[in-house]
Amino acid sequence: MFFTFAEIESNCTMKLSVLPLLLFTFFYSKTIAAQEIAGTVNDEQNEPVAFAAVLLFNANDTTLHSSTLTDTSGFFQFTLSNPNIFYFIEVQTLGKKNFKSATFQGNHQFETITLKNDVNELGAVRILNKKPLYEKTGRGMIVNVSESPVLEGSNTKEVLEKIPGVSVGIDGNISLKGKSNLQIFMDGKPTNMSIEDLMRLLETMPATEIEKIEVFEIPPAKFDAAGGGGIINLVTKKGMRLGFNGNIGLRTGYGNYHKFTPWANGNYRSSKINAFGSTWYYNQMFDHKATADMKMNINGDTSSFFNRFHRIHHGIGYGGRYGLDYFVNNKTTIGYLGVLYNGNTFGWEPSTITVNGPASSAYDFIDAIENFDYFYSGHTHNLNLSHEIKENESINLDVDIALRKNGRDNNNLNEYFLKDSALTPYYIEQLGNSNSTIAATALDYEKTVLNWELETGVKGSYVKTNNDFSAFNGTNSEDAIENVGLSNRFVYEEAIGAAYLSGIKKWKERWTLDAGFRAEYTLAKGTSPTIVSSFQKNYINFFPNLSLSYSKPKKYSLSSAYTRRIKRPEYHQLNPFQSQTNQFNFHEGNPDLNPAYTDVLNITYGLLDAFYLTLSANQTHGLMNRVIMQEETAQRQVYTIQNLDKFENYSINAFIPWKIKKWYQGHINGTYYYNKMASSLKWGTVGYELNTFRISMQHIFTLPKDISLELSGFYNHDSYWNIWFVEPHYKLDFGASKKFKNWKININFADFLNVREGNGGVFQDNVNMATTYKPESRKVILNIRYRFGNQKVKEARKRKTASEELQKRAGE
Repeated sequence: MFFTFAEIESNCTMKLSVLPLLLFTFFYSKTIAAQEIAGTVNDEQNEPVAFAAVLLFNANDTTLHSSTLTDTSGFFQFTLSNPNIFYFIEVQTLGKKNFKSATFQGNHQFETITLKNDVNELGAVRILNKKPLYEKTGRGMIVNVSESPVLEGSNTKEVLEKIPGVSVGIDGNISLKGKSNLQIFMDGKPTNMSIEDLMRLLETMPATEIEKIEVFEIPPAKFDAAGGGGIINLVTKKGMRLGFNGNIGLRTGYGNYHKFTPWANGNYRSSKINAFGSTWYYNQMFDHKATADMKMNINGDTSSFFNRFHRIHHGIGYGGRYGLDYFVNNKTTIGYLGVLYNGNTFGWEPSTITVNGPASSAYDFIDAIENFDYFYSGHTHNLNLSHEIKENESINLDVDIALRKNGRDNNNLNEYFLKDSALTPYYIEQLGNSNSTIAATALDYEKTVLNWELETGVKGSYVKTNNDFSAFNGTNSEDAIENVGLSNRFVYEEAIGAAYLSGIKKWKERWTLDAGFRAEYTLAKGTSPTIVSSFQKNYINFFPNLSLSYSKPKKYSLSSAYTRRIKRPEYHQLNPFQSQTNQFNFHEGNPDLNPAYTDVLNITYGLLDAFYLTLSANQTHGLMNRVIMQEETAQRQVYTIQNLDKFENYSINAFIPWKIKKWYQGHINGTYYYNKMASSLKWGTVGYELNTFRISMQHIFTLPKDISLELSGFYNHDSYWNIWFVEPHYKLDFGASKKFKNWKININFADFLNVREGNGGVFQDNVNMATTYKPESRKVILNIRYRFGNQKVKEARKRKTASEELQKRAGE
């Protein structure tokens, strides 16, 4: 049994008060007739007190037996499994004095309980206890972002990079314990964005928008089956206080260039409505330096094309979230949630290419510069209806629609030289636009039958994406004409219908069985009017989900889980046309891509509800991986996506937290994993076999006067991103935070040793290309927040999102 203790210190007195969160306790009993305890809680003005904590204690040993919250009318109720025991209750809420009843036995109906005002107002109260930064569960991990000076002062992408076991590659791809193909969700819903657009959005979103991040390696049947490597769910902040309140803040700093992001959020909550919203603006610059030494066999001998480049990009834009919940009654809630964003990233990339070997007879030096402008915008709308039919029976309906646009305008001028003499230059310009419409509807039903928590539901989704791409070539921007062979239009449509059934049962508070089954039918169609071609695919898949756990609270636990997942191709990856980045690099899609399927098996042992050891085995068939076809006759590389034969991942993960003193705590997280990838393609073979490890550590120091310090970092041994080998690399960050009344200040010194690098290369088939990569990793970031409005804490209504179900299924 878990509950939260909070120490409350006022200006004149100090007392210890229990402020538990809503706990659900399941009882197994041989008694036949159930007894009930009920009552109503009001304040001194005879108004109902909603969301007050009501605690039921065993009077014999004063242990906590169960707990609940009052509803919006102040009503509470308990069902007793053993009426022969003597009990008493306590009622607690901030700003009011606690109420403690006399002891009683069996059925008991309380008269109206009146809570008196506490003479010490909440403004003079300081809650000293905090949530843990990391909470380990049977299905993964929960990261409470606001508990870290480093995390809260970061953007959301930087927070992902600090999650134990998570790696973010140079190209933005995310892996967990060596497994790629993760799916990113926001508030329990898939983002449905390309990895490039998603990373741009997360770079602009301040971490202050995020309440917590849930990392789940074994999601239940209710979740979409997408995401072979697991699911990362970003849970955004909701209103938690009565009346009007909010925060305004500024995230600013400097690395090689400026970072500037002001933001604000607000919330109004009454007994009938909860309205909330947030907005942010960003204006920031980043850069990185890199080299690529591309080797090719030209005329029977090796030629080297050594490229040095410096990429500088400048992002400007804004985003926001807004929503409204209307409480029709204490059983029915109607809600709306909207998200919008708009921005563009523009910049330039000067580069120089030195040519050696036989290829240097045509040219031995290239001076090139690329100018680019990537733009994106979108808005998402969600309608939600949640209704409790009766106790332990409810229904939830979600309707979503999203409109997204993105595009690019980039040009590249290559100037050729041979023995310092200028040759004819080559100019490339590309214009692209993509518009997507996404619609989804989900209906979920829950009911408890014979101590089984049963849940079933259906979901339907539809996506249509229009891509319009134009390419121009010439010697400069003035004489460039359209290259019809590289210009194209591509339309992709996809419809998915899904249904699931799952059930959970507990035995004697020790054993828990969670079994589920999901079926998904997919119909996809791609059409290219440019070349009058199309393809169509339809398939049905079944996804079992099973977990079994045994727990002895505060001593040890053991759980095992199995699931099957799917990774479908991203829409743009199916576009068959080529696009040209520079003289040597081309990119093309693959309309023949098929989904990849992953089987996942986990076994987790927990000790003292703190230390966890996890063994994982994953096998993926048809892994979609970026590969390089090197065409040496044409002196170019073509980057594309291919289904690979097989990918295996086996890992051991240890999570070890500590709290040596009240003022010093932290954790160490270590993962050892073995990866094996092997595949034969039409033009060659790719693959690797690797034993490696990753270690991350965090030290948090809580000092007097609300000052916190943090030192964190990671070490990543040899690894792979797609087929790119990456040498060992590490990073250390230091952060500090200070609270003063309604103010909070964070300062973060990211990579203060400036050691973060990504050197390695691609050494597959006939590709031999050593690379170096140095990002702008050393930065000083200042985050300032001011809190205003009513701070009387009341638990807000939260929707029946998939993230809540994950916690429920994990035994949280």
